Amino acid sequence: MKEIQIGEVHLHDDDLYFHSRRAGGSGGMDIWMTSRNGSMWSDPVNISAVNSADDEGFPFVSSDGNELWFTRTFQGTPAIFRSIRADGDWGRPELILSQFAGEPTLDDEGNIYFVHHYFEDGVMIEADIYVALKK
Repeated sequence: MKEIQIGEVHLHDDDLYFHSRRAGGSGGMDIWMTSRNGSMWSDPVNISAVNSADDEGFPFVSSDGNELWFTRTFQGTPAIFRSIRADGDWGRPELILSQFAGEPTLDDEGNIYFVHHYFEDGVMIEADIYVALKK
C-alpha cells in the first residue's frame, strides 16, 4: 500500500475526492480524485480544472455527480466555489459564497450547509455552521 497524502475527503460512488499538498498540483492545496475498482484504488488524479495557485479543499460532490463544491482561499479568506460537470469534464469554478464561508455540503433539495469562520487580527477565533436554503 502506498501513501497518497489525503486531507478532507468526500466519497461519491466509487470516487474519493480529497485535498492535498502532494507533488504534481497547481500550487498550494489542490483537489484530487482516486477511483476504487474492487479493493484497489487508482493513482490520484489532480482535478486541474478547479485548482489554482491558491488553496482549494474540502470537496463535496452533489448526489447526481454533476456539481463539485469546494473551498478556495479567495482574497485572503475562505470562499465557496462550484464547478459543473459537462460532457464528463469539470467546468470553470464560479464563486458562490465569499468572505469567511467554507467547507460546503448540500442536501438533495439544494440547501447549502457551510462553516462561517470568524477572524480577529488575522487569526480564526470561531467557526459556526450555517445553512442557506434554496428558494
